[in-house]
Amino acid sequence: MEKMNVNITMKKYVADFCCRGNVFNLLNFYKGRNKAFVLTYHRVLRSPHEEPVFVQPGMYVSEDTFWKHAAFLKERFNVLPLADLMERIANGRSVQGSCAITFDDGWHDTFTHAFPVLNEFQLPATVFLASGFIGTDRIFWPEELTYYLRQRGCWASGSQNQVLDRFLSELGGNDSKETFLDNAVLALKAWSPHDRKEILNHLRTACTASPPLRLLMNWEETRQMQASGLISFGGHTANHVILDQVSQPQAEEEIRRSLQELESRIGVRPEFFAYPNGNFNKGLQSILKRSGFRGAVTTRKGWVGEGVPLFEIPRIGMHEDVSRTIPLFFARILLERF
Repeated sequence: MEKMNVNITMKKYVADFCCRGNVFNLLNFYKGRNKAFVLTYHRVLRSPHEEPVFVQPGMYVSEDTFWKHAAFLKERFNVLPLADLMERIANGRSVQGSCAITFDDGWHDTFTHAFPVLNEFQLPATVFLASGFIGTDRIFWPEELTYYLRQRGCWASGSQNQVLDRFLSELGGNDSKETFLDNAVLALKAWSPHDRKEILNHLRTACTASPPLRLLMNWEETRQMQASGLISFGGHTANHVILDQVSQPQAEEEIRRSLQELESRIGVRPEFFAYPNGNFNKGLQSILKRSGFRGAVTTRKGWVGEGVPLFEIPRIGMHEDVSRTIPLFFARILLERF
């Protein structure tokens, strides 16, 4: 944790120096010649410590930080809907000075905290919905896992579950609580869906307290956002399944259900898709094309321009520790290693 703090402090000094020295303005001019960028957000929160579940550091920006981002983008860039940006690129039109804003998952705070800011600055955005969670009390497995792991009394080594014990032994126990929980999520992503399910089932049985209700939007809220004319929606599977970890028929069903649910609930067929966790392969791209999607966004960092593969669109992820100041935000956009 100390090493991470030093790294962030050093980045802040570099970003501040480059901003004051006009380096970023020059870099933006040259790097942005007929290129644009797509930003990714997940959650916008007043404070992660007020949340009923653990929030991974890479999953949120504060409400104040997002307001600063929006004001900066409004002043410096032409913010376009993702579909319009990709249409311009496909037609060979200039996208210099342009960008797009996207949100993944469909968190309730996208409606309560992010949407009012987007409305204030009249900035369009695309929200990728995990459709099977919208309008329900379901929560994603990382939030459920960390909710249980916070309750030391309901799990321990020697839990009578070999899969859980193996998982816990891999994690160790010398990190801070936040680092331990973050590492637990990152580690379990690499496990098979079957083992992940077994671990969560054991924790559900062992823990008496249930996770909190409704962390995601409902369908009425999505329709309110759509009615503003600023927000469009895209697919993100039905159950937020990491698609390259399941069979092709299951992946196809997840994509098909997501498409059908969005079309029936909000009355518009989604054009773009976001791969959960950024995982994709050529087979998944073929399914998306057959399903009628125009393109898909990834978690790979980069800018977009002529020749960008439409089903491998790069994005630049934003979270609080790397973007809480405008110099850091600009550095994150312009520099590969920020």
